[in-house]
Amino acid sequence: MKVKKVEDYIEQHVAPLKLSLPQDINGLVFGTLDMEVTGIAVCWSPTLRVIEASVENKANVILSHEWLVYEQSGSKWMETEKGVYSKIPNLKRIKLLAEHKISVLKHHSNWDIAPQGTADSFGEFLGFKNLVKKGKLIRIYKEKPRMIKELAQGIGEKLDLGCVKVLGNAEKKVKYIGTAVGGLGQIFTFADDFVDTKAEILIFGETLQYGEIYTLESGLPLIVTSHEATEKPGMIKLSKLLRKEFPTINIQYVDSGVRYSFVAAKDK
Repeated sequence: MKVKKVEDYIEQHVAPLKLSLPQDINGLVFGTLDMEVTGIAVCWSPTLRVIEASVENKANVILSHEWLVYEQSGSKWMETEKGVYSKIPNLKRIKLLAEHKISVLKHHSNWDIAPQGTADSFGEFLGFKNLVKKGKLIRIYKEKPRMIKELAQGIGEKLDLGCVKVLGNAEKKVKYIGTAVGGLGQIFTFADDFVDTKAEILIFGETLQYGEIYTLESGLPLIVTSHEATEKPGMIKLSKLLRKEFPTINIQYVDSGVRYSFVAAKDK
């Protein structure tokens, strides 16, 4: 089976490219489609750890949700930004991929938006049952009333995170829960998609402080988890769909290896 067959299955049956947002390029980003598949590593981000694990497991296809290389920001705040193919992480990744003849497929916004994709999979993974609103990327669920701090604790445990961030009154009871996976919280005013809905609390992946302030000032408390944690359930689901379609191929979800240590500040 060639890589092209994997790409065709995803783009024709799972996450059509027509669902991709403008300027989000999906499909083959490195290597060739005309290569026999020896194994597939499905991941959130194609980090060096993922590439090394692929080599070890003799998988010559990486199916990633996030981009392979870091682009130039063009920011005037930087003095010595390196070019795309001078950036150290890019050089390391590309060298290893080329040496071991590994192709990389990326499916980002098309899989975020697709039925069963990352936006759907996150709430499902958290055990939310009663979906009351489904937007392009937002979901709102009606669940049993509970205090925000109890909801946050359960989410942290479910996602295997050392801690989660809560902004707003943690003692408030809520039942309408909004979710926004990945980096949507980096959009300063993303809370607008929840204003004038029944949402009483938002669960974000990754946020910027400006967005946190905007969300609070819009009248919505929020829980912040992590970018990877909110999209990992969708990528695990995609690996299961691939295993069902291609049962003779070794297909595994590989953790991207992004881990954090939490250090308490000293008491004054």
